[in-house]
Amino acid sequence: SGLTRWQRAGLVVLLVGLVVFGGLVEFRSAFLHERKGDLGVFLRTAWAVRSGQADIYDITDDHGFHYLYPPLFAILLVPLADPPAGMERAWMLPYSMDVALWYLFSLVCLGLAVHWLASALEQTSSAPSMRAQPAGSRRWWALRIWPVLACLPPIGHTLMRGQVGLLLLLLLAGMTAALLRGRRWQAGFWLSGAICLKVIPAFLLLYPLWRRDLRFLTGCALGLVVGLALIPAAVFGPARTAACYEKWWQVMGMPGLGQGQDQSRSKELTEMTATDSQSLLVALHNTLHLDRETRPKQAAPEDRRAALEIGLLLTLGTLLAAGSRRTASGSGTVLFLGMLVLIMLLLSPVCHLHYFCLSVPLVMGLLAAHWEKAQAPHQGKGLALLLAVYAVANVLPHIPGLEVIRDLGLAMYGALLLWLVGMRVLWRQVRPRSGTAWECPRLSEAA
Repeated sequence: SGLTRWQRAGLVVLLVGLVVFGGLVEFRSAFLHERKGDLGVFLRTAWAVRSGQADIYDITDDHGFHYLYPPLFAILLVPLADPPAGMERAWMLPYSMDVALWYLFSLVCLGLAVHWLASALEQTSSAPSMRAQPAGSRRWWALRIWPVLACLPPIGHTLMRGQVGLLLLLLLAGMTAALLRGRRWQAGFWLSGAICLKVIPAFLLLYPLWRRDLRFLTGCALGLVVGLALIPAAVFGPARTAACYEKWWQVMGMPGLGQGQDQSRSKELTEMTATDSQSLLVALHNTLHLDRETRPKQAAPEDRRAALEIGLLLTLGTLLAAGSRRTASGSGTVLFLGMLVLIMLLLSPVCHLHYFCLSVPLVMGLLAAHWEKAQAPHQGKGLALLLAVYAVANVLPHIPGLEVIRDLGLAMYGALLLWLVGMRVLWRQVRPRSGTAWECPRLSEAA
């Protein structure tokens, strides 16, 4: 059935809210005395690429922040380059227009990500009712809107900060949708784009390795050669490209792994007290040192080992739940990859609150798995409660006065709850009980 009048009104409210929120982002980012957000450092680095007047890992934005990603992203942002104050701006867009364009681009990334992935899930579903559901029906809309609503706090956060989260979401959704449609080399190419953007998606190479998917690995390898080597070398030249990667490894790679002596980015990223990180390591460190005033800036080696061991257990549990064979339904693949994405975030040296916008695929996989066995388009009480709890866990850490629950990793625990339910659903989907229909477990069963 189609949407009710109230549901159509809800869509209008969501669209109006995105427009109003965009105005707030524009005001904070471009019209305050002091610019807010992270977009400035990306565009300042793009100016360094365009002008050739500074090293991309030495130049800073107006707040003194450095660029921390591989070179490709800065190269692609050259059309939006923003020079330092006092430098020539000829043929460059005003910063306010840069902000507006990036906000619109991020919304397009979000819309394409959820639509591509939802369409692929519908086409590969084990349920005839999902494969046949018409565009614009109630469940068609629900599969696209409910994951966005459940992840709205981190989505809003990444939009407010001008971050790359929704572009990364698009790349990962493209990878997953390509896998569902059997286009494995294209899936690898999508993943290579994510790795070229942010490095940590290299963790997701576990999927093709576990599935022994040579086409996926080949597509990823070709994409990495293009994105990490050929394009930067064409812009900077081979020698300068090599110097860029050497500098990145010195200031970002090794410190992120707890190695090396360079601490030039510690106040921005790698210190335990520097950010709102929700990683396993930071949550463990903060729990052991509750007092902010006396909390050590660096984690102890045994804490790093413990966080790594927890991450390893989560990874092994995910691989065990997924099994060695692909499931008959596309939702199983989405659950598997969505769980790996969450583990990737929690194992990252830094996991900002806005990183959890990447949980959209896992939420969508849970919804699809539930609807493959249910005729009604509602979520079920257990699943609806899970999504509400997850949304609240991502809202509360932003509220002034609740810093302690942010330090203790409330959003991380929300992600772990989502992962736990995903593992139980995937386990039952891969290994259905003999003679019984598979059902999405209740929240109380997975807790």
